[in-house]
Amino acid sequence: MRSVRALRRREMLRVAMAAVLEVVSLEELSDALTTITETTIQATLRAVRRAVVPPEDEDLDFSVIAMGRFGGRELGFGSDADVMYVYRANGLDPQRASTLALKIVAGLREHSEDHRLPLDLDAELRPEGRSGPLARSLDAYSEYYRRWSLSWEAQALLRARGVAGSVKLIDDFMALADEVRYPEKADPNGLREIRRIKARVENERLPQGADPARHLKLGPGSLSDVEWLVQIIQLQHARTVPELRTTSTLGALSAAVDAGLVPADAAEKLAASWHLASRLRSANTLLSGQTSDVLPADRSRLDGIGRILEYPPRSATQVEEDYLGATRRARRVFEKLFYG
Repeated sequence: MRSVRALRRREMLRVAMAAVLEVVSLEELSDALTTITETTIQATLRAVRRAVVPPEDEDLDFSVIAMGRFGGRELGFGSDADVMYVYRANGLDPQRASTLALKIVAGLREHSEDHRLPLDLDAELRPEGRSGPLARSLDAYSEYYRRWSLSWEAQALLRARGVAGSVKLIDDFMALADEVRYPEKADPNGLREIRRIKARVENERLPQGADPARHLKLGPGSLSDVEWLVQIIQLQHARTVPELRTTSTLGALSAAVDAGLVPADAAEKLAASWHLASRLRSANTLLSGQTSDVLPADRSRLDGIGRILEYPPRSATQVEEDYLGATRRARRVFEKLFYG
């Protein structure tokens, strides 16, 4: 694991240098950061499994499912790695299988820790959120989604993607996920609940005292507006429009345009805001060494962010105006399409 951490640090530094020097696009940057995270989890899982699972229990299947921006291959600097954990007993005693799975999860979380370059494996998008078990069997997931699944849990599965562990188990989990996230017909009550949750998130999850217009993730017209709009379109239409069955936000947005679900000019405004917010978020982390979702008001920090994004010197005002203008345009589109 020391070798894995050293390799991850080196690759993250290499990608950070490429980002500062503007030799990679946002898409290439996100893809590289996602690949580094996937490879780290894969190597850690192999090491932990060797240490935790005895030879007589080798039939246990275990897999890691990427969620959120990780599942969408949209990681930036400072992004958490959202994950879920699934296992299959394959003849083992169910209690024994559950105990081993939780030991694997604990090992993954312990050995992926790096105080110099943190990697946060965040499992809060699992069913029932923080109150739900950290790992479930495939049968338990199936039972839960069949009987108790909530609208936000189907929405969360839209960016689920297997990244480590048993390939067969990943295939079976994704088949289950497809039934939940691409329903035959969207539930109107579920869609209303998603819209209600979105409004509540905007009011309740912003940091106290933060200017909503400057929040890159939760502010009006920012990342969450674009992502939630795309996801509600996927819940409604992905069953009949196969091109919408992608974990990529911009890929699904493009498919929605091709299917006539979103006007092209509206999609351009949404994509521009999402793209700029993503770039600013990473640049802010590269500049300060700390994760922050708020566009700073300090002029020197704004200028530093602008220089990383290849603005000319003393462009703090231009950076600010570009972001606020892009999000205003995206918010108008969002309100029309999301609540309309």
